[in-house]
Amino acid sequence: MKIAVVAPGRHPIAEPYSGGLEAFCGILVTALRRRGHHVDLFAPAGSEGHVREFEFPLVDWVGSVDRENDTTYPAGHQEREDAAYRRLRHYLEHADYDIVHNNSLNPELLRSHSLPLVTTLHCPPVPAMAEVIHDAPGLITAVSHSTAHSWSLPGTIVVPNAVDPATWRPGPGGDKAVWFGRVVPEKAPHLAIDACRVAGVELTVIGRRSDPAYWDAEIAPRLGDGVVWHEPMAHQELARFVGRSKVAVITPTWDEPFGLVAIEAMSCGTPVAAFARGGLAEIVAGSPCTAVPFADVLGLAEVIRAADDVDRGTVTDYARARYGIDNWVAAYTRVYEAVLRTEVAS
Repeated sequence: MKIAVVAPGRHPIAEPYSGGLEAFCGILVTALRRRGHHVDLFAPAGSEGHVREFEFPLVDWVGSVDRENDTTYPAGHQEREDAAYRRLRHYLEHADYDIVHNNSLNPELLRSHSLPLVTTLHCPPVPAMAEVIHDAPGLITAVSHSTAHSWSLPGTIVVPNAVDPATWRPGPGGDKAVWFGRVVPEKAPHLAIDACRVAGVELTVIGRRSDPAYWDAEIAPRLGDGVVWHEPMAHQELARFVGRSKVAVITPTWDEPFGLVAIEAMSCGTPVAAFARGGLAEIVAGSPCTAVPFADVLGLAEVIRAADDVDRGTVTDYARARYGIDNWVAAYTRVYEAVLRTEVAS
């Protein structure tokens, strides 16, 4: 098939990935190409292997009165992004793609009446998308039952995310904990730090400092005394680090749409100690790992301490059986084929 994969507009699709959504796009493009499909990636400037003619503008906070964050844009950027997606929509409507896989958080592609569209929901409802998605062409997928429920769109197909076992390989474990992801309030690494301190376990926080105000208020004061921060790593290096860790701590304060870091850690054999929020709760349920109620720092500390009792091989087997990349690509291929059948029938 000839497939257009459309990425979100905030961060480049390049390692080290800014978050799970960017990793999803990068992994999907690679996996589809390996299976013989022609795939064009439409993504922000700075991405790898994308179509430069239609790249989206990078967010530029220089001169903005607002502090950099991952939830808003500086003045004028939303208009520039909308224009870029609108231009892309006009191009795609006259191109010859079999499938357009939309992973953006922008409503422009949803306004089309002719695209062979698959739209994947990666987050809770975005107002601008929610206004038009009911009339969008093609099929809708969601990365978890929790995310599908939050949108309440009839016919949504749940396709859980996947982990690449060639990258996230079993490791020997260790005596320290790891937290990895975007360092933002909704991911709450400060609560992971607090839980590890209670447990008496050292912690490394790995990730991009995406919210300077949050960093200054909650993370910087907690560093030291067994807690260190490390800048983002490419997946191969990160996987080795996670595989040498005792436990991966995951502490969302929101209903996590999926929780990719959980299956990445599990694939390495590293047990997960988590808050039971959203799609993350779905991953941990039935696994050898444990989730506790949100904000239960003392309960989380108990899970962290007990991580050595979890069999690492069982953790790896669970992740790879439930979230293998081959089954994931096959599931999306079936969705693509369903859209193609509809296009032919119409």
